[in-house]
Amino acid sequence: MSNINIVDIGIGNIASLCSAFEKLKISYKLCKTLNDFQNNSKIVIPGVGAFGGFMKRLREKEIDKLIINKAKNNVPILGICLGFQILFTKSNEHGYHKGLDLIEGEFNRIDTTMKVPHVGWNECYLNQKNNLFYNIKNNSDFYFIHSYFLKNYNKKEVISFTNYELNFPSSINKNKIFGVQFHPEKSQYNGLQIIKNFAERC
Repeated sequence: MSNINIVDIGIGNIASLCSAFEKLKISYKLCKTLNDFQNNSKIVIPGVGAFGGFMKRLREKEIDKLIINKAKNNVPILGICLGFQILFTKSNEHGYHKGLDLIEGEFNRIDTTMKVPHVGWNECYLNQKNNLFYNIKNNSDFYFIHSYFLKNYNKKEVISFTNYELNFPSSINKNKIFGVQFHPEKSQYNGLQIIKNFAERC
């Protein structure tokens, strides 16, 4: 049985994520339909693109309901980048769009004098100890690509913050739900450690 179910709804290139799992020798399965998911496997939700389009595709395949049900049953879930954003209540990206509402919070466009999207390496300042960041030093760099940031969140659920003229949550944990705004699969050693920690410790 695969240790990890990776949501694959045909949006974005997940080849680099699969490569990271293979490098770590962690078993995974790409899940395109409801029937692909295995009962006891952890779930990873990668994503790039627009919030509304991603949620529409999840609903069409009824994978949104599956993820919500898995979360209620304490199956560990990791959302990456856009997959992180859809874990929350809503986003105002190209209009108002509802997320999975597994964690309270909303996404607004980054309002800064700096370049948007926020692209490249940036530091994560740890707000609390968490197994997702086991064996990772505070202020470690990760690779980001995003134009929207989390607002109206519960600070107790924030693992780390990142500064891009404003401070925003870059990783979060509520119960067995984890999310990272950065791309661990593009973040070299530290990113591989995040993936390994999720697979083995979360």
